[in-house]
Amino acid sequence: MGRTPLPQQVKEKRGTLRKCRTIKTEASAVVELTEVNVPAHLKGEAKKIYETKVRQCLALGILHEIDADALSLYAWELAELIRLSQELKQEGYTIEVETKFGTETKINPKEKVVRAKLAIVNTLGSQFGWSPVSRIRLAAMARGDKEPKNEFSEFTE
Repeated sequence: MGRTPLPQQVKEKRGTLRKCRTIKTEASAVVELTEVNVPAHLKGEAKKIYETKVRQCLALGILHEIDADALSLYAWELAELIRLSQELKQEGYTIEVETKFGTETKINPKEKVVRAKLAIVNTLGSQFGWSPVSRIRLAAMARGDKEPKNEFSEFTE
């Protein structure tokens, strides 16, 4: 079997890359982006959110080629969350429903949708470091810290 080959970029940095031994089918490296075009399917508020978040990611140097789709999904979900929250505020958090026993007050069904959108936005945002915990993880990775050592691991084995 042997060792897994080192990526070509590592060999180039070490100065040990030999063109005759390069792997032709090696997957292309993840490209860090310096400029991103807004996807055509984003309109209005989602487009503004996307542009803002792209600027933030580019400033931090964390935006890569494969992140563009997740970022557009984040922008769309956040725009929908904002729109639904505004509608919910106007309509009210409760609604009156006519039943055969009279009028009942129930929670507006949009409340569940808003909560689901909020969960999606939080999940996607944490992948980009937009939550306090994920920012701490990203900062630790940038410093080169490993996972904290479990001092009690010898007792649990």
